Amino acid sequence: MKNNLNMLEEFDITGRLQYPHLLFFPITLISKKQTAYLVMSKREEDVFLINSPGFGNASVFAGLTEKNIECLTKKGPDEFKEEILKIFLDQAALKEVLEIVKAMDEDLRGQSTQNQDRIRNVIQYIKDNRIVFEF
Repeated sequence: MKNNLNMLEEFDITGRLQYPHLLFFPITLISKKQTAYLVMSKREEDVFLINSPGFGNASVFAGLTEKNIECLTKKGPDEFKEEILKIFLDQAALKEVLEIVKAMDEDLRGQSTQNQDRIRNVIQYIKDNRIVFEF
């Protein structure tokens, strides 16, 4: 099947799929939110396209949904789970994740906490299934 993309367009698409945490510079709260929104917009199994070190990035973690983490837990490779567990166990990284999702909620205007609730559910899922993340 032939596509009509040039090499630069193909490289851009590959980068968006595999390296969402490297797309937005400089690294600011705004760029971290952009990465989280990009990850959050992925369907549950599309997160398998992200490279494993990406899951060690707070912005990627901040974009995970309950469906993503459930799918990663059940079908994901060990490398993904190791990176997720590193974020989960690192208090500074977890604090950064919470700052990102709080800023995402502030974008919604009002007193919404839907992103904070979503990430709390992701964290709770990891706590409940921690044995799967440890080897």
